[in-house]
Amino acid sequence: MAVLIKKVEELLNMRREELMKEGLRALLEKKYRELRVEILTLYQKYKVSSIEELDEKINRGELSETETFEDFTRLDFLEGEADKIKEILKSY
Repeated sequence: MAVLIKKVEELLNMRREELMKEGLRALLEKKYRELRVEILTLYQKYKVSSIEELDEKINRGELSETETFEDFTRLDFLEGEADKIKEILKSY
């Protein structure tokens, strides 16, 4: 791995620290995009634009709590993870 990093440093004419920082940022941005895609897919499934709107539909009886439980829980988790990554990216 160290040899590969050295080769990339030379190829891109970048310091190791900068290379690692850019690589980490790219990884975080990729993960954030993947989370957002899954979040938006779940929003589309229930024709909502937020987890709060989904919760309102459940509370009004428009959607079954039993049938949406897994997706609601998953959505809550995904949004939490996306928020964490977004906060980290703000420091870049």
